[in-house]
Amino acid sequence: MSHITLVRRAFPLLVPVLMAAGCSSSSDHPTAEKSATATPLLPLPHPALTGADGADVKACKDADCEIVVRGRSTAIPLAPRFGITTFLVTHVPPNKMTYVVIRTNGESVQAYNRGTGRFSLGAGLTVTVRKIDHTGAVVRFEPKARDGDEDKITGSRGAAIYN
Repeated sequence: MSHITLVRRAFPLLVPVLMAAGCSSSSDHPTAEKSATATPLLPLPHPALTGADGADVKACKDADCEIVVRGRSTAIPLAPRFGITTFLVTHVPPNKMTYVVIRTNGESVQAYNRGTGRFSLGAGLTVTVRKIDHTGAVVRFEPKARDGDEDKITGSRGAAIYN
C-alpha cells in the first residue's frame, strides 16, 4: 500500500481526535468551580400571557374582548354589523401574528405584524397585539368608528397588508 493511500485512509480517523484535542483547554480553576458557574441550557421562563377573556373567542362577538392566541389559526366570530364573514388570527412563533379577513362582499385581506402592533379595518374594527412572545399573544379587539374603506396595520418589528 502506498504512503498516500495510507494517509488518505487514516486522515478521516485523525480529524475527530485532533478536533477534540483542540477543544480542550487548561485552566487554573478546579472542575467543581466550572460546573457551579455553568449556564443552564433550558430556556428562561416567561411570564404567563393572560387576557381578560382568556381564550374565549365567543367574548369577541361585539369586538370588545381581550384574548390569548396560541399557535393555531383561531376563528373569531364577529357580529354581522362588521361586514366580516371570516376573521382568522394566527400566532406564528416567535413574534408574528397573521390575519385573514373575508368580508361579506367577498373581498379578502391578508396581513401580518411582528411584535406588538395594531390592525385596523375600515369596517369598524381594531385589533391590537398588546403582548407577544414565543408561546402566544395577548390580542385586544375593539369596535371603532368607521373611517372609510382603508385598512391599516403597524408592527413594532414590521408589518404588511395584502388586498
